[in-house]
Amino acid sequence: MRDRIRYVILGGVMLGLASLSAFAQDTLTLEQSIKLALKQNLEVQQSQIRTQNQAINLRQAKNNLLPDLNARLGHSFEVGRAIDPETNQYLNNVTNRYGNQSVSSSVVLFDGLRMFHDITQQAYAYRATQLDEQYAKEQIALNVTRAYIQALAARDVVAQADSLAAVMRRQVERSTLLFNQGASNPGDYYDLKGQYASDLNNLNEARNQYNEALVSLFQLINLPFDPETKLASFQELPLTTTDTLTDEQLYQAAADRLGILKAAENWKKQAKFGLKAARSSYFPSLSMGAGLSSSYIHGNGAYVDQVRDRIGQNLGFTLSIPILNRFQVRNNVARAKLDLLDAENNAQTRRNELQQAASQALFNLDAAKERYKNLMDQVENYAESFRIAEVRFNAGAINSVDYLFAKNKLDNATANLVIARYQWHLRQRIVEYYHGELVLPQTD
Repeated sequence: MRDRIRYVILGGVMLGLASLSAFAQDTLTLEQSIKLALKQNLEVQQSQIRTQNQAINLRQAKNNLLPDLNARLGHSFEVGRAIDPETNQYLNNVTNRYGNQSVSSSVVLFDGLRMFHDITQQAYAYRATQLDEQYAKEQIALNVTRAYIQALAARDVVAQADSLAAVMRRQVERSTLLFNQGASNPGDYYDLKGQYASDLNNLNEARNQYNEALVSLFQLINLPFDPETKLASFQELPLTTTDTLTDEQLYQAAADRLGILKAAENWKKQAKFGLKAARSSYFPSLSMGAGLSSSYIHGNGAYVDQVRDRIGQNLGFTLSIPILNRFQVRNNVARAKLDLLDAENNAQTRRNELQQAASQALFNLDAAKERYKNLMDQVENYAESFRIAEVRFNAGAINSVDYLFAKNKLDNATANLVIARYQWHLRQRIVEYYHGELVLPQTD
């Protein structure tokens, strides 16, 4: 029985370790990366904090319409010469203990609609911060997409560099055998060894660039770096769903679906009502107050009876008319006008930048597709040229210079083709972002 329990415990531990190992080896997809960034990225968290803070400002603006209610309880001790709280006469050598209690409330009846303008202003500010938060998430998703694709490109460059180094290693091994037998040109032999060393350096540099790209991705996700992370590959070429879009169509789609322009428009409306709220201070304000008060004197009877018998009631109205207040209202209005002008300029700047970015995105996409197609033809031609050069070099018809020249042309074209394919992926996804097709995954 004890051995059975031991086996059950051991089996549970092994299953737990296996699940942890499987989790650690999971392939990180682009969607998972974006989801993690939306949950972990500090910029997104800060935008959420600003939204929550503005929600509190809006709630407080609404609560300012409510009356206030305050209670006061006081107790005093007097020794020596003092005023009798009942007769209001001075007494000598007395020891008094007395107290007072009051409850008061006041409410603003009219303030030039300042509080109503402030509520509307805070409502637009709250909506603007929500849209700024959406825009921050969209930008993080786009940045993660860019970093993820750059990491994929760097990974494939490493694989390409490793393959090229393996080809050269086999050529060096073959040349070494011939050189040891005296059947190889020493110049060709050392040229090949030198090229192999260069290929190893290129492989090392490619690995370093991949590591840097992976670190950049983890920085956006805001998680500890794991060099063993595997990335899910993309399909060979991106799906072209936006080929027929014009610059104006892409701009309109971005303006309608992204948060950047909507946020700017709400900030402009917020500034307009800020100006109205500032101008409201030119008007008189009317408030009403009411209260109950009572008191007691030690030695004049029971506490409860005194408080009940001495209750007083009051009701009052206060009209405040601004006449001269060191030009504070005028200066506040002037600042509000500048805030509105700044919001209008910012909205116009965002519109221009979005229009320019949309046009540039389409231009970059067309250029990326054209570059990829040209490089495909180049690689095919250089591959055939290198095949012929390799056959001739192995037959002794050409020297190492001609052979390495053909090889380097093919290597560079192949590496450029790998990068161009991922550039096409990136440019396509940037256009999809402006077209509103970048769907943000739901976070837990």
